[in-house]
Amino acid sequence: MPKACEGGNERNHTGQPHDGGPFQHGELRPENLGIAAAIAVCEEAVGDGGEESGPETEGGARRDQQIAALTSWATENNLWSPHLIPDELRDAGTREHVLFHRDEEPDRIFKITKGPGFGIYPLSLTRARWRAARYWFTDRPATPLEYFRRLFLSNVELLNHPDRLAYPVLNRLDGFVKRDGNLQAVTPQPIFEGTPADPRKITPWFQNRGFEFIRSWAWFRPVDGLAVFDTWMDNVMDPGDQLVPFDVIPVRATGNLLTELHAALEHVRKSSL
Repeated sequence: MPKACEGGNERNHTGQPHDGGPFQHGELRPENLGIAAAIAVCEEAVGDGGEESGPETEGGARRDQQIAALTSWATENNLWSPHLIPDELRDAGTREHVLFHRDEEPDRIFKITKGPGFGIYPLSLTRARWRAARYWFTDRPATPLEYFRRLFLSNVELLNHPDRLAYPVLNRLDGFVKRDGNLQAVTPQPIFEGTPADPRKITPWFQNRGFEFIRSWAWFRPVDGLAVFDTWMDNVMDPGDQLVPFDVIPVRATGNLLTELHAALEHVRKSSL
């Protein structure tokens, strides 16, 4: 676990999100502390803790600020982890990560964020409102803050097992590396034995948790603004007891994205009448 998560440091990055932040509702199990600390570093770097969410936003300036802050944090707290990376990495062709295994933890798969980006983030297209709701959203490169919030939300919102404390947390932050001049995060997650979930099981799973269908592979819970994108069957595992959305993109929507999600939901509701 990152040293900054073991008891805090002079910059007060103790693993606790800022007071009043969007993650206060989730329990901070030990495995979550590294991700929560990275969120705090990024929030401090951008001042208000918010993210740009307009239709043409690329998040460039904020991304650069966050990357600089994370680089300093990693250096100050000895969070560089090149020892975790195999000498030879084979790109499995995934969009967001390079994947690898470590003999020391055979029950986990390790992920390195690709290139200068930190995964992807949903983007609303207000100019597409005249079309069906499935055309209203696309994606863009995510900022580090959006990426770490996504991992935290996956851990505290989407993993609902009856024996929660005994079940493995999805994501963990093990540190950072620099490859090709880019800061990249190392985040292992458990390997779940099972099969890709049948869409006939995915639908009731989300509906039972208060989500409503927006478009293919996207669900929205209007009561708290939580949206989950990229929920296609290969990103949701069926281990046999209940589903595990292990590689989806949860977002606590704000600003323009939240407005468009509510509008899309209303559009879908009217279309189904």
